[in-house]
Amino acid sequence: MAELLQAIKIEMALRRDYISSPDTLYIGGGTPSLYRADELGGVVEEAKRLWGGAWKEVTVELNPEDVTLDYCRALLDWGINRVSMGIQSFFDEHLKFMHRRHNARQGVRAIEAARKAGFTNVSFDLIFGFPGLSYDQWRNNVVQAISLAPEHLSVYQLGIEPGTHFFRMVQRGLLSPVEEEEAANQYALLQELLPAAGLKQYEVSNFARDGYRSMHNSAYWQGVPYLGLGPSAHSFNGRERHANVNHIGRYIEGVRGSVSEVVPPAAWIKVERLTNRKRYNEFVMTRLRTVEGFHRKMFEQQGFNKSFQRHFEQVSALGLQLGQLEELDGNISIPLHKIFVSDGIIRELMV
Repeated sequence: MAELLQAIKIEMALRRDYISSPDTLYIGGGTPSLYRADELGGVVEEAKRLWGGAWKEVTVELNPEDVTLDYCRALLDWGINRVSMGIQSFFDEHLKFMHRRHNARQGVRAIEAARKAGFTNVSFDLIFGFPGLSYDQWRNNVVQAISLAPEHLSVYQLGIEPGTHFFRMVQRGLLSPVEEEEAANQYALLQELLPAAGLKQYEVSNFARDGYRSMHNSAYWQGVPYLGLGPSAHSFNGRERHANVNHIGRYIEGVRGSVSEVVPPAAWIKVERLTNRKRYNEFVMTRLRTVEGFHRKMFEQQGFNKSFQRHFEQVSALGLQLGQLEELDGNISIPLHKIFVSDGIIRELMV
Protein backbone atom coordinates (compact mmCIF):
# COMPACT_ATOMS: atom_id res chain seq x y z
CA MET A 1 0.00 0.00 0.00
CA ALA A 2 2.81 2.41 0.81
CA GLU A 3 4.53 1.68 -2.51
CA LEU A 4 1.33 2.35 -4.41
CA LEU A 5 0.74 5.67 -2.70
CA GLN A 6 4.30 6.75 -3.41
CA ALA A 7 3.93 5.75 -7.06
CA ILE A 8 0.78 7.86 -7.39
CA LYS A 9 2.67 10.87 -6.03
CA ILE A 10 5.46 10.24 -8.54
CA GLU A 11 2.91 10.04 -11.35
CA MET A 12 1.48 13.38 -10.22
CA ALA A 13 4.85 15.02 -10.72
CA LEU A 14 5.49 13.23 -14.02
CA ARG A 15 2.16 14.34 -15.48
CA ARG A 16 1.83 17.73 -13.85
CA ASP A 17 1.54 19.52 -17.21
CA TYR A 18 -1.24 17.26 -18.47
CA ILE A 19 -3.85 19.52 -16.89
CA SER A 20 -3.75 23.09 -15.59
CA SER A 21 -5.62 24.61 -12.65
CA PRO A 22 -7.94 21.70 -11.80
CA ASP A 23 -10.98 22.65 -9.69
CA THR A 24 -11.65 19.26 -8.14
CA LEU A 25 -9.77 16.34 -6.62
CA TYR A 26 -11.45 12.94 -6.24
CA ILE A 27 -9.88 10.08 -4.30
CA GLY A 28 -11.83 6.95 -5.12
CA GLY A 29 -12.05 4.09 -7.53
CA GLY A 30 -11.75 1.42 -4.85
CA THR A 31 -11.21 1.46 -1.11
CA PRO A 32 -9.14 4.56 -0.26
CA SER A 33 -10.45 4.49 3.32
CA LEU A 34 -8.14 1.52 3.97
CA TYR A 35 -5.44 4.21 4.13
CA ARG A 36 -4.92 6.33 7.24
CA ALA A 37 -6.20 9.88 7.05
CA ASP A 38 -2.67 11.30 7.08
CA GLU A 39 -1.73 9.08 4.13
CA LEU A 40 -4.66 10.40 2.09
CA GLY A 41 -3.82 13.87 3.36
CA GLY A 42 -0.35 13.47 1.92
CA VAL A 43 -1.91 12.95 -1.53
CA VAL A 44 -3.94 16.14 -1.11
CA GLU A 45 -0.86 18.08 0.00
CA GLU A 46 1.18 16.86 -2.96
CA ALA A 47 -1.61 17.84 -5.35
CA LYS A 48 -1.75 21.28 -3.73
CA ARG A 49 2.00 21.68 -4.14
CA LEU A 50 1.88 20.80 -7.82
CA TRP A 51 -1.30 22.57 -8.93
CA GLY A 52 -1.67 25.41 -6.48
CA GLY A 53 -4.40 23.92 -4.32
CA ALA A 54 -7.31 26.10 -5.46
CA TRP A 55 -9.68 23.16 -4.97
CA LYS A 56 -13.40 23.85 -4.95
CA GLU A 57 -14.22 20.24 -4.14
CA VAL A 58 -12.08 17.49 -2.61
CA THR A 59 -13.89 14.16 -2.30
CA VAL A 60 -12.86 10.85 -0.79
CA GLU A 61 -14.80 7.60 -1.10
CA LEU A 62 -15.30 5.82 2.22
CA ASN A 63 -16.36 2.31 3.08
CA PRO A 64 -18.84 2.58 6.00
CA GLU A 65 -16.99 -0.04 8.07
CA ASP A 66 -13.82 2.09 7.99
CA VAL A 67 -15.47 5.29 9.23
CA THR A 68 -14.99 6.69 12.74
CA LEU A 69 -15.48 10.16 14.18
CA ASP A 70 -11.72 10.68 14.60
CA TYR A 71 -11.07 9.52 11.03
CA CYS A 72 -13.60 12.02 9.65
CA ARG A 73 -12.19 14.85 11.73
CA ALA A 74 -8.72 14.06 10.46
CA LEU A 75 -9.92 14.07 6.83
CA LEU A 76 -11.41 17.53 7.34
CA ASP A 77 -8.14 18.74 8.84
CA TRP A 78 -6.36 17.63 5.65
CA GLY A 79 -8.63 19.73 3.47
CA ILE A 80 -11.05 17.05 2.30
CA ASN A 81 -14.47 18.73 2.18
CA ARG A 82 -16.74 16.05 0.70
CA VAL A 83 -17.25 12.35 1.43
CA SER A 84 -19.01 9.70 -0.63
CA MET A 85 -20.05 6.45 1.04
CA GLY A 86 -21.14 3.11 -0.43
CA ILE A 87 -24.16 2.57 1.82
CA GLN A 88 -26.13 0.60 -0.85
CA SER A 89 -28.99 -0.51 1.45
CA PHE A 90 -30.32 -0.22 5.00
CA PHE A 91 -31.24 -3.93 5.13
CA ASP A 92 -28.64 -6.42 6.35
CA GLU A 93 -29.90 -9.20 4.09
CA HIS A 94 -29.33 -7.02 1.04
CA LEU A 95 -25.81 -6.12 2.12
CA LYS A 96 -24.98 -9.79 2.63
CA PHE A 97 -26.39 -10.57 -0.82
CA MET A 98 -24.13 -7.87 -2.31
CA HIS A 99 -21.11 -9.19 -0.35
CA ARG A 100 -20.65 -5.89 1.49
CA ARG A 101 -18.52 -5.95 4.62
CA HIS A 102 -20.64 -3.47 6.60
CA ASN A 103 -24.11 -3.89 8.08
CA ALA A 104 -27.03 -1.45 8.02
CA ARG A 105 -26.26 0.01 11.44
CA GLN A 106 -22.65 0.68 10.48
CA GLY A 107 -23.88 2.55 7.43
CA VAL A 108 -26.04 4.87 9.53
CA ARG A 109 -23.27 5.38 12.08
CA ALA A 110 -20.79 6.28 9.33
CA ILE A 111 -23.06 9.05 8.06
CA GLU A 112 -23.67 10.28 11.60
CA ALA A 113 -19.91 10.31 12.28
CA ALA A 114 -19.26 12.43 9.17
CA ARG A 115 -21.93 14.89 10.30
CA LYS A 116 -20.64 15.07 13.86
CA ALA A 117 -17.10 15.63 12.60
CA GLY A 118 -18.30 18.67 10.66
CA PHE A 119 -18.77 17.53 7.06
CA THR A 120 -21.36 19.69 5.32
CA ASN A 121 -21.22 17.84 2.00
CA VAL A 122 -22.12 14.18 2.40
CA SER A 123 -23.05 11.86 -0.44
CA PHE A 124 -23.89 8.19 -0.40
CA ASP A 125 -24.98 5.46 -2.81
CA LEU A 126 -28.05 3.25 -2.92
CA ILE A 127 -28.73 0.30 -5.23
CA PHE A 128 -32.11 -0.78 -6.58
CA GLY A 129 -33.39 -3.30 -9.08
CA PHE A 130 -31.84 -6.42 -7.62
CA PRO A 131 -33.41 -9.81 -6.78
CA GLY A 132 -34.94 -9.89 -3.31
CA LEU A 133 -35.64 -6.15 -3.06
CA SER A 134 -39.37 -5.58 -2.57
CA TYR A 135 -41.13 -2.32 -3.43
CA ASP A 136 -41.84 -1.67 0.28
CA GLN A 137 -38.21 -2.31 1.22
CA TRP A 138 -37.10 0.08 -1.50
CA ARG A 139 -39.49 2.74 -0.19
CA ASN A 140 -38.03 2.22 3.30
CA ASN A 141 -34.51 2.61 1.92
CA VAL A 142 -35.39 5.88 0.18
CA VAL A 143 -37.27 7.23 3.21
CA GLN A 144 -34.35 6.39 5.51
CA ALA A 145 -31.91 8.01 3.08
CA ILE A 146 -34.01 11.20 3.15
CA SER A 147 -34.11 11.14 6.97
CA LEU A 148 -30.29 11.26 7.02
CA ALA A 149 -30.41 14.51 5.00
CA PRO A 150 -27.56 13.95 2.52
CA GLU A 151 -26.55 16.82 0.27
CA HIS A 152 -26.15 14.35 -2.58
CA LEU A 153 -27.42 10.88 -3.42
CA SER A 154 -26.28 8.50 -6.18
CA VAL A 155 -28.66 5.67 -7.04
CA TYR A 156 -27.78 2.79 -9.37
CA GLN A 157 -29.54 -0.27 -10.69
CA LEU A 158 -27.62 -3.46 -9.99
CA GLY A 159 -25.78 -4.45 -13.14
CA ILE A 160 -25.25 -8.13 -13.87
CA GLU A 161 -22.08 -8.01 -15.96
CA PRO A 162 -20.10 -10.89 -17.54
CA GLY A 163 -17.35 -12.17 -15.27
CA THR A 164 -19.08 -11.14 -12.03
CA HIS A 165 -20.36 -13.34 -9.22
CA PHE A 166 -23.97 -12.43 -10.04
CA PHE A 167 -23.49 -13.26 -13.73
CA ARG A 168 -22.22 -16.74 -12.84
CA MET A 169 -25.23 -17.24 -10.55
CA VAL A 170 -27.58 -16.32 -13.41
CA GLN A 171 -25.77 -18.75 -15.71
CA ARG A 172 -26.23 -21.55 -13.17
CA GLY A 173 -29.91 -20.73 -12.75
CA LEU A 174 -29.43 -19.61 -9.13
CA LEU A 175 -30.48 -16.02 -9.75
CA SER A 176 -33.06 -14.34 -11.98
CA PRO A 177 -32.61 -10.71 -13.05
CA VAL A 178 -35.35 -8.30 -11.99
CA GLU A 179 -38.04 -7.55 -14.57
CA GLU A 180 -37.60 -4.14 -16.20
CA GLU A 181 -41.10 -3.02 -15.14
CA GLU A 182 -40.29 -3.74 -11.49
CA ALA A 183 -37.02 -1.78 -11.69
CA ALA A 184 -38.82 1.06 -13.50
CA ASN A 185 -41.39 1.27 -10.68
CA GLN A 186 -38.61 1.50 -8.09
CA TYR A 187 -36.94 4.24 -10.13
CA ALA A 188 -40.23 6.14 -10.44
CA LEU A 189 -40.62 6.06 -6.65
CA LEU A 190 -37.17 7.57 -6.38
CA GLN A 191 -38.14 10.38 -8.75
CA GLU A 192 -41.26 11.01 -6.68
CA LEU A 193 -39.80 11.05 -3.16
CA LEU A 194 -36.37 12.65 -3.56
CA PRO A 195 -37.34 15.92 -5.29
CA ALA A 196 -40.13 16.39 -2.72
CA ALA A 197 -37.39 16.22 -0.06
CA GLY A 198 -35.21 18.80 -1.82
CA LEU A 199 -32.94 16.37 -3.70
CA LYS A 200 -33.37 17.34 -7.34
CA GLN A 201 -32.38 15.02 -10.15
CA TYR A 202 -29.60 16.37 -12.37
CA GLU A 203 -28.35 13.19 -14.06
CA VAL A 204 -29.63 9.66 -14.68
CA SER A 205 -28.34 8.34 -11.34
CA ASN A 206 -27.70 11.49 -9.32
CA PHE A 207 -29.77 13.77 -7.11
CA ALA A 208 -28.59 16.79 -5.11
CA ARG A 209 -29.71 19.74 -3.05
CA ASP A 210 -29.24 23.15 -4.63
CA GLY A 211 -25.53 23.98 -4.80
CA TYR A 212 -24.38 20.43 -4.07
CA ARG A 213 -24.13 18.72 -7.44
CA SER A 214 -20.91 16.73 -7.77
CA MET A 215 -18.62 19.21 -9.50
CA HIS A 216 -16.15 16.45 -10.32
CA ASN A 217 -18.57 14.07 -12.01
CA SER A 218 -20.40 16.91 -13.73
CA ALA A 219 -17.14 17.80 -15.46
CA TYR A 220 -17.01 14.30 -17.01
CA TRP A 221 -20.50 14.73 -18.48
CA GLN A 222 -19.54 18.11 -19.93
CA GLY A 223 -16.42 16.81 -21.67
CA VAL A 224 -13.94 18.72 -19.48
CA PRO A 225 -10.35 17.32 -19.64
CA TYR A 226 -9.20 15.40 -16.57
CA LEU A 227 -6.18 13.53 -15.26
CA GLY A 228 -6.55 10.08 -13.67
CA LEU A 229 -3.77 8.79 -11.40
CA GLY A 230 -3.05 5.24 -10.30
CA PRO A 231 -3.54 1.74 -11.76
CA SER A 232 -6.58 1.46 -14.09
CA ALA A 233 -7.08 5.24 -14.02
CA HIS A 234 -8.16 6.97 -17.22
CA SER A 235 -7.36 10.48 -18.43
CA PHE A 236 -8.86 12.65 -21.17
CA ASN A 237 -7.41 15.70 -22.91
CA GLY A 238 -10.23 16.42 -25.33
CA ARG A 239 -8.71 14.44 -28.20
CA GLU A 240 -7.38 11.24 -26.64
CA ARG A 241 -8.12 8.95 -23.74
CA HIS A 242 -5.20 7.55 -21.78
CA ALA A 243 -5.53 4.38 -19.71
CA ASN A 244 -3.04 3.34 -17.05
CA VAL A 245 -2.16 -0.35 -16.83
CA ASN A 246 -4.63 -2.24 -14.61
CA HIS A 247 -1.99 -4.21 -12.70
CA ILE A 248 -0.65 -2.68 -9.49
CA GLY A 249 2.84 -4.19 -9.76
CA ARG A 250 3.31 -3.20 -13.41
CA TYR A 251 1.97 0.27 -12.66
CA ILE A 252 4.46 0.84 -9.83
CA GLU A 253 7.31 -0.53 -11.95
CA GLY A 254 6.32 1.67 -14.91
CA VAL A 255 6.11 4.84 -12.86
CA ARG A 256 9.44 4.17 -11.14
CA GLY A 257 11.07 3.61 -14.52
CA SER A 258 9.99 7.04 -15.79
CA VAL A 259 12.61 9.62 -14.94
CA SER A 260 11.10 12.77 -16.47
CA GLU A 261 7.83 14.19 -17.73
CA VAL A 262 5.61 11.52 -19.29
CA VAL A 263 3.83 12.21 -22.57
CA PRO A 264 1.59 9.23 -23.42
CA PRO A 265 1.97 6.64 -24.78
CA ALA A 266 4.31 4.98 -22.32
CA ALA A 267 4.92 1.38 -21.31
CA TRP A 268 2.22 1.70 -18.65
CA ILE A 269 -0.18 4.08 -20.46
CA LYS A 270 -2.29 3.09 -23.46
CA VAL A 271 -3.64 5.72 -25.84
CA GLU A 272 -7.04 5.71 -27.50
CA ARG A 273 -7.36 8.40 -30.15
CA LEU A 274 -10.95 9.47 -30.49
CA THR A 275 -12.28 9.35 -34.03
CA ASN A 276 -14.97 11.81 -35.11
CA ARG A 277 -17.48 9.00 -34.74
CA LYS A 278 -16.42 8.31 -31.13
CA ARG A 279 -16.43 12.03 -30.32
CA TYR A 280 -19.95 12.35 -31.68
CA ASN A 281 -21.22 9.28 -29.80
CA GLU A 282 -19.62 10.33 -26.53
CA PHE A 283 -20.97 13.86 -26.81
CA VAL A 284 -24.52 12.62 -27.31
CA MET A 285 -24.20 9.95 -24.61
CA THR A 286 -22.69 12.11 -21.86
CA ARG A 287 -24.75 15.25 -22.42
CA LEU A 288 -28.07 13.41 -22.60
CA ARG A 289 -27.34 11.66 -19.31
CA THR A 290 -27.95 15.03 -17.67
CA VAL A 291 -31.42 16.52 -17.20
CA GLU A 292 -30.30 19.71 -19.00
CA GLY A 293 -29.13 17.90 -22.13
CA PHE A 294 -27.43 20.28 -24.56
CA HIS A 295 -28.14 23.27 -26.79
CA ARG A 296 -28.12 22.91 -30.57
CA LYS A 297 -25.43 25.61 -30.78
CA MET A 298 -23.13 23.53 -28.59
CA PHE A 299 -23.74 20.55 -30.86
CA GLU A 300 -22.89 22.60 -33.96
CA GLN A 301 -19.71 23.99 -32.35
CA GLN A 302 -18.24 20.49 -32.04
CA GLY A 303 -17.51 20.35 -35.78
CA PHE A 304 -18.92 16.87 -36.26
CA ASN A 305 -19.02 15.21 -39.68
CA LYS A 306 -22.00 16.47 -41.74
CA SER A 307 -23.35 12.94 -42.07
CA PHE A 308 -23.41 12.63 -38.26
CA GLN A 309 -25.27 15.93 -38.02
CA ARG A 310 -27.84 14.78 -40.58
CA HIS A 311 -28.29 11.50 -38.69
CA PHE A 312 -28.85 13.40 -35.46
CA GLU A 313 -31.38 15.76 -37.07
CA GLN A 314 -33.36 12.86 -38.53
CA VAL A 315 -33.42 10.66 -35.44
CA SER A 316 -33.94 13.52 -32.98
CA ALA A 317 -36.89 14.80 -35.04
CA LEU A 318 -38.55 11.39 -34.63
CA GLY A 319 -37.62 11.31 -30.93
CA LEU A 320 -39.23 14.73 -30.42
CA GLN A 321 -42.35 13.55 -32.24
CA LEU A 322 -42.60 10.42 -30.08
CA GLY A 323 -41.97 12.31 -26.83
CA GLN A 324 -38.65 10.57 -26.18
CA LEU A 325 -36.88 13.92 -26.45
CA GLU A 326 -37.99 17.44 -25.68
CA GLU A 327 -36.75 20.80 -26.92
CA LEU A 328 -37.04 24.20 -25.29
CA ASP A 329 -35.49 27.27 -26.91
CA GLY A 330 -33.02 25.09 -28.83
CA ASN A 331 -32.07 22.95 -25.82
CA ILE A 332 -32.56 19.21 -26.31
CA SER A 333 -32.98 16.79 -23.41
CA ILE A 334 -34.67 13.56 -22.38
CA PRO A 335 -37.89 14.13 -20.36
CA LEU A 336 -37.59 13.09 -16.72
CA HIS A 337 -40.30 10.45 -17.10
CA LYS A 338 -38.25 8.85 -19.91
CA ILE A 339 -34.78 9.12 -18.42
CA PHE A 340 -34.93 5.59 -16.94
CA VAL A 341 -34.89 4.24 -20.53
CA SER A 342 -32.36 6.84 -21.68
CA ASP A 343 -29.87 4.16 -22.82
CA GLY A 344 -32.23 3.03 -25.56
CA ILE A 345 -33.06 6.58 -26.62
CA ILE A 346 -29.39 7.56 -26.76
CA ARG A 347 -28.47 4.38 -28.64
CA GLU A 348 -30.83 5.39 -31.49
CA LEU A 349 -29.00 8.71 -31.81
CA MET A 350 -25.54 7.14 -32.00
CA VAL A 351 -23.78 6.17 -35.23
